[in-house]
Amino acid sequence: MYIVSSGGCHSRHPADYFMFRPKGLPHYLLLIVKCPALFRIGSEEVRTDQSCAMLICPNVPYQYRSISGEYVDDWLHFDCDEYGFPEAVGLSFHRPVLIGSTVEYTLYIRQIMWEKNYASRDFQEQNIDMLMRVLVNNLVQAVRKKDHPDSCNPYTARLQNLRLSMQSQPYKNFTSREMAEELGISASHFQYLYKHFFGIPFKSDLINIRMDYARDLILNTDLKLEQISQLSGYNSEIHFYRQFREKTGMTPREYLAKAKT
Repeated sequence: MYIVSSGGCHSRHPADYFMFRPKGLPHYLLLIVKCPALFRIGSEEVRTDQSCAMLICPNVPYQYRSISGEYVDDWLHFDCDEYGFPEAVGLSFHRPVLIGSTVEYTLYIRQIMWEKNYASRDFQEQNIDMLMRVLVNNLVQAVRKKDHPDSCNPYTARLQNLRLSMQSQPYKNFTSREMAEELGISASHFQYLYKHFFGIPFKSDLINIRMDYARDLILNTDLKLEQISQLSGYNSEIHFYRQFREKTGMTPREYLAKAKT
């Protein structure tokens, strides 16, 4: 089980900030480093880029500082009573793990600290343990992906988040032009990246997402087809019916009738 003692998100320190713990800590330290930094852990010197994770084991002297500008990080002090951690899960001490985007890790740590401070004692330990396992699993996944050509691509996490927005809000008017603008790239480059990352063109994927959502509404609600059409992102029922038939080989009414038989 993971037991968290303290933590923080997006801690900012001036450029001359210098952390020095000559005896280390009595527990594990996880840092999500958001700036280029220089570490000395034991007798070894390690440089990190921004967007790295660093895991430091108990009772090892360490120090660190920013290489340029202010020092920014998320941090967790925790213990783990499982034998062989962290090697058992595929992590190493004192080696920076390039994680690409820090956003998801910040969310995990923020939620962990919320649970620690505000959750009911009936569920607090269990919730923190589960969230820590998700956090650690994501770090392990980052280690395994470090040699993948897309692991350092700055658009990876942003495209994933955009696609999650499409899946959770299929009724919105998503266009390649607007999404490209959000990423600060051209529409053609956006379409290239989208297909590269997800293996399907943006427009085709959006249609599939909307059709999946429409099928779920047809089967699990009593909404009228006109409402389902709108909730699935279609202003025209005719267009909705046409694409539904192309994807399923049936009209929405035929699809519902078949599901009931």
